[in-house]
Formats: sequence, structure tokens, C-alpha cells
Amino acid sequence: MVARTTAALWDRFAAFDPGLTRLTSAMRAVLGTAAALAVLTALRAPETVLVVGGFTAMTTSLAISDLHPRNQLITLGLGAPLSLASLAAGAVLTPYPTAAKLIFLVVIYLAVQARRFGSRGLGLGIFGFMFFLLSQFVQARADQLPQLGASVLVAFAAVTTVWYCVGPVTAAGALRRLRHAFGVRLYDVLRDTASVVATGQDDGTRSRLLQERLDRLHAAALLIEDFFDECAVDEGTEAPLRHIGRVEVAAQRLAVLTVRAVRTPAARDDLAERRARQRLAQRIRALGHRVTAGTARTSEQYEERDEGGPANRPAGSAHVQDCFLAVDELTTALRVLGPRGRPAGFGTPPYKAAPSALGAVPRRDTDTDSLKRQVTRQAVQVTTASALAVAGGHLLSPHLWYWAVVTAWVVFIRTESTGEVLLQSARRLAGTVVGVIFGYGLAALVGGDGPVLLILLLLCMFGIFYTPSRAYWAVTFFITGTLSMLLALMDTFSTHVLLLRVQETALGVTCGILAATLVLPTTVRRASDDELVGFLRVLDRLLRAIASGSTDAETPANWVRAAHDLDQALESFRKACLPLTHPLNPQRGRRHHTRHLLELLEAGAYHARSLADTAERLPAGHASECASRLTVAADRAHETVAHLIRVTGHRPGFSSHTARPRVVRALSLLSEEPRVSRSRPSPECRLQQHISRLDATLTALVRAADPLVPDPGRTTMVPPESVDIPSPHGPAPVVAVRCVDLEDPCNAQAV
Repeated sequence: MVARTTAALWDRFAAFDPGLTRLTSAMRAVLGTAAALAVLTALRAPETVLVVGGFTAMTTSLAISDLHPRNQLITLGLGAPLSLASLAAGAVLTPYPTAAKLIFLVVIYLAVQARRFGSRGLGLGIFGFMFFLLSQFVQARADQLPQLGASVLVAFAAVTTVWYCVGPVTAAGALRRLRHAFGVRLYDVLRDTASVVATGQDDGTRSRLLQERLDRLHAAALLIEDFFDECAVDEGTEAPLRHIGRVEVAAQRLAVLTVRAVRTPAARDDLAERRARQRLAQRIRALGHRVTAGTARTSEQYEERDEGGPANRPAGSAHVQDCFLAVDELTTALRVLGPRGRPAGFGTPPYKAAPSALGAVPRRDTDTDSLKRQVTRQAVQVTTASALAVAGGHLLSPHLWYWAVVTAWVVFIRTESTGEVLLQSARRLAGTVVGVIFGYGLAALVGGDGPVLLILLLLCMFGIFYTPSRAYWAVTFFITGTLSMLLALMDTFSTHVLLLRVQETALGVTCGILAATLVLPTTVRRASDDELVGFLRVLDRLLRAIASGSTDAETPANWVRAAHDLDQALESFRKACLPLTHPLNPQRGRRHHTRHLLELLEAGAYHARSLADTAERLPAGHASECASRLTVAADRAHETVAHLIRVTGHRPGFSSHTARPRVVRALSLLSEEPRVSRSRPSPECRLQQHISRLDATLTALVRAADPLVPDPGRTTMVPPESVDIPSPHGPAPVVAVRCVDLEDPCNAQAV
């Protein structure tokens, strides 16, 4: 009983924190800081040296965001000399305040420019920024550099010892934890799906909860894909990625068919229908037990006995029979994937380059020119905001002006548009205000008890790293609590200092918003349009890769990577639209239209993933007959991209008289697609049906993105000559095909 309860609690932790990445980061930060402070205390280091050591240990966990242990070690090794150089530069310039502030702005510009190199560049930029800031915080002098440098090296050594000796995390271990989280979230999906089937009705709440479970499952799959994405993908890692994608598609398909079945007007008083649904719920629950660790023998025996084929299934409606087929497909996918504890084919990712293949899809991040322009624009914005924060912060406090600079710096991290900066700023200010109240009360309650204050400081530090990044106000809350405990330990804690913290934060927020609004601004609409076009470009390449490489045996691996790129593009669009879809957005019309666009993109991404998964499992040469339909769908995506590029920045906003779309989630949207199958569909038929559904989704997307488009049907949109969209097949041919013309002649089912 105890073991079962412990396993259940561990599963909940794994579901809340996939791969236990936040827990690992928080434990490393706390243990590394404690170890560094213990060593420096044993060496009788002065207070300033202790502050530098503890700050260094915390910054290492803050700056390193790589998933792969090898990449973490590389970033850690590069961060040490960079930190020493930045600290030395700040210490040398401390006697010259004006020069120090000017050089600080140069450091800020270079640190932001480093973001073009991905997560490692972001981490190294944090190292450079934080250690120059640290030199100004402790007012370091050149004669203190030997002591301070030794403190930094001791902290790095302590952190490295904790990371790789006390609690080592191998690549196989990290991947196993991510796989465990995927299995737990898959179990949650199956449990809620079985609940929907058992009740036989959908009250809206159940489907919304099931949609949330599917979103969390997709997030876990993306983490696994990101883990593999940090190294070269070759034949040793392509198979696990395909297996994970196949399981996710099968689980989502089962959820869609289940919701469709319970929403279909059926004979609810029919005894055979109720028995069929109860049997289906039992099958799904048995499959859920198979997903969890320590599968019960009774569940496996029941599953094997029940998988004998259609003859063993109870009589029921056609929609329920579709659900049985979906359960069989998910069972097969799970069998190929392997058990959760020891997944088949999941080893340490190799680090050799992947072989090139026909139909390879280029990754989105290869557009280096666009990335450089974007990073340079943000570097100018951050530098301008920091300059304003330096001037204003110095007027508020000649000694604590850097708090405003820190705020102006962080509100631009992982933001692209003015709306994102505004949202990040509001969260930063709210977390600071609440954290000041919390820190003041806690420090006043504890008094001057040093050990207790140190324990509370480490607990607040744990909260910084364990709190999900989406709850940024809570992260800021714990940061302010940590600062309060630090000030209390240094005997500089006072109400005036905490109020000054709020004022400096408000000033930094204001400077960030002004810079984002006045200096090379990028509106939310412009950013979301760019991400929308990026999504459609990736979709275009995916469809053309499948169409052109349908007879090549090596191309399925590239389809898997292309599907991952599509998911990343969808996440980028969702993030860019976050200020518009936020519940506090006062523009309700724009909020509803943006959510409608997002649901259409989610539905299109599902059909694209299903398309890639179905095409990948077809024998070589069997998809060639669908190549023409794939090419037509790719041409439609190409035309949609051209149309949206042409109207970007010129299409009218959503006025008050514009009809507000009914906003639902992707699960509800997919479940409303009619069933047209009367028999078990062949893979070829399903492939063609996904093409048809994807084409219909693109039509709806054009209508939603541009309400003034004249024809709701599939009208050809010819882009202007200035729009240049490279195509692997040359210029897109002018086609005028309606959705009904793409219907599968063999009437495959529409999922």
C-alpha cells in the first residue's frame, strides 16, 4: 500500500514537472549554493566574498537551460571564464561610475546579441550581465579581484561537484524521466477518455478537461523532441521520435472519436449501446493500466482476450466501433514504443551528423538573417531601456540604481512584441509588490536569527527554480523573498529599502515599455502574423516533402523532423498571440478571433501530424498515388502563405460589427467533423482523407484571417510579384479545387 501510494505521488510529480527538470534545477541551485557557502565559510571568507560565491552558485542554475547533460557541462565550462572577465571589468571600472555605466550598456548590448546562438547564447549573456551587475552591487575593487575570483571558482567547483558527483544526471536518465512523464500524462488522457465514454455524455467540462490533458501530453512529447533536437538526429534517434509521435497521434485520435461518439445522437436507452460503451471504457482503462508501471496481469490478460478482432467486439453504433479501432491502433503503437520504464530504442543520443536524404525539410531556425535582425532590434531596445533605467534609477537611489536595470533587462527575455513586454512587465511588478509584503512580514517575524534566515533564503531560492516559468509573477515573488532574506542577513533590511525595490522595479518596467513602444516597435499583430506565415511555410514544406519523397525509403525520418518543426511553429504562434488571448485583454473581439485562428491551426497541425504518421507507415511506393493530392494541398498552403503575406499589415482589424466566431478548442472542432466511413479505412484512404480535412482547414483559416476574402470556397489567390516564396517544385501552379473535389472516393473516415 505504501509503495503504491509513493508511486502515485511520484507519478504526480512527474506529470507536473516533466522529466523533473525544474526539481533537478531547484535542488542543484540550493545544494550548490549551500556547498559554496559552506566551503567559503570554512575558509573564513568575508561577507562580500560570501555574497559573490552564493550569487555565482545561483546564477549557474539560472543561466543553464539545456536539457542534455553534455550541453549543460559545455555551457558551464564557457560560463566560468566569461564570468571572471565580466567581474574583473566591473571591478576595474568601479572607481569610475560614469565609465562603468557606459561599459555596462555595452555589456548589455553584447549579452542580448548572444541570444542569436540559442539557449547557450542566452545563458552566456546572462553570465556576462549578472557578473558585471554583481561587481556594481558589492562595489568590487581591483585589489579584491584575487579574493572575488577565487570565490567564483570555488562556487563553480561546488556547483560542478553537486551536479556531476552528488546528483549526476546522465543523458539516458534524463530521457527516461521525460519518457516517464509522457507515460503518466498518457495515462491521464486515457483515464479521462474512459470517463467520458462511461458517462455517455459530454457536458462541456469533461471535454475541456480532456483537451487540457491532451495539451499536457503534447508538451511532454515536445520536451522529448527538444531533448533529441539538442544533438544530431540520426538512425539511432529517429525511431523513438516516430514511436512517440505515433502514440501521441493515436491518443488524440481516440479522444476525438470518443467525444464524437458521445455527442452523436444515439439510442441512449439502447441496452446494446450502453454495453458497448461500458466495454469500450473497460478497454481504455485496461490500456491505461498497461501504460503505468507495474501492469497488473489481469489487465494484460483482459486486453489480450479482448483484442481478438471485430468478432469479439460488442454490437454498437458505428461511432463506438470507430473508437474500438482507435484503441487497437493505440495498443499497437504502445507495443512498438515499449514499456515506460525501459523504452525500446531509447538510448543515449549519438552525436554524429544525420545523413542527408531526398526530400529533407530544412529547419525553421536556418533563417539566420531574420534571426539576426530580430536579435539586433531587441538589443537596441534593451540597451535603450537600460540607459533610461540607469538615469532614472540613479535619481531614485545612487547606490541601488541597478535594480531598475535588472527589471528593464528581464522584461525582454523570451519576448518579441510590445504586448509580450507589457504582459511580462505587469507580472514582474505584481510579483515584486506581493513579494515585498511577504518578505517584510517573514523577516520581521524571524528577526535577526541568522540560521533561520539562511534556511528561508534557500527555500525561496528553491521556489524560484521550481515554479513554472509561465507563472512568472510567482518566480518574481520568490526572487523578492530571496532578496529580503539576503538583506536581513547583511543587516541592511529596512522598510525604505523594500519600498525602493518597488519603485526601482516600477521604473524599470516603465523604461522597458517605453523602449518597446518607441524604439523599433513590433506590435502583437505583426509578430503573430509573422509566426502565422512561418507556420504555413513549414506546413507547405512538410506537405511537399511527403509528396516528393513518397517513394523514398529514407524520407520518413525527415517527415518526423518536419512535424516537430510544425509543432514548434505552432508553439511560437501561440506564444506570440498570448497578449491577445489573455483573459484580461479588453478587446474581446480580437481575443475571440485570435483564439479561433489558434484552434484552426491546432486542428491543421493534428491533420498534418496524422498525415506524416500515416504516410510513414505506408510501404514504399504505396503513397505515390496520393502524391498529386498532396501537391494540391501543398499548393493551397503555398497560396495561403502568399495571400497572408500580401494582406499582412494591410488587412483591416476586427471591428465591433464583425461577426464573432464561436470559440471552441481543437478537440471540439475535430469532433464536429462528420463521419463518412462505413468500413475499416485503409491507410491510403485515411491519407487522402487527412489531405481533404487539411485543405478544408486551410480554407477556414483564410476566411478567419481575412474576413474580406470574397469567396468562401477554394478560390485561387494569386500573390503579387513582390512576394517570393521558394518552392521545391518551382512556382506553385494555379489551381482551383474545392474541398468536395478532394473527397476520398473510398470514403475513409475523417480522423
